[in-house]
Amino acid sequence: MRTFERILVPVDFTEDADAEVHSGFGVETEGGTVAIAPATARVLQLAARLAGEDGELRLVHVTPTYESARIYGGASMGVLGSKDIEAIHSAARDASLQVLETVAQRFAANARCTFLVKPGAALPVILEEATGFDAQLIVIAASGRSRVARFFLGSTADRIIRESPCPVMVLPCHDAH
Repeated sequence: MRTFERILVPVDFTEDADAEVHSGFGVETEGGTVAIAPATARVLQLAARLAGEDGELRLVHVTPTYESARIYGGASMGVLGSKDIEAIHSAARDASLQVLETVAQRFAANARCTFLVKPGAALPVILEEATGFDAQLIVIAASGRSRVARFFLGSTADRIIRESPCPVMVLPCHDAH
């Protein structure tokens, strides 16, 4: 099997309570349990096989920015200074790195993995990292949302396919077996 030297793997987290997408594997963080979807586990396992012994997997997780989180938190979020915002981003980065490292050990143990956690919108962060990392392949799980939901909400996977600087391999969100 041909191997790729640099594979980018965007990793999304799910709520532990969402049993339909939960793989049965979760990582405890200070903020609670972060669940890993079965599709994410399959993506990591496949990417590790494609990278082989000499390749590198770059696991990327995009955290929300304070500004986007504030939209959902309403007035209860209050007004924070730049040091407070940096503390929020730092805590999110630390927790996300803990999850990514644990997930890599579990589902891509034989692969050389590096990690990027960055606040922002998923699409631009993933595309920027694909270019900066000089990815030869992006491996991502398809959205589990219905066609109607994708129409209204968009699909990051769909946009990555159209705008990626390299080939993209998309795995179905549900196991075909």
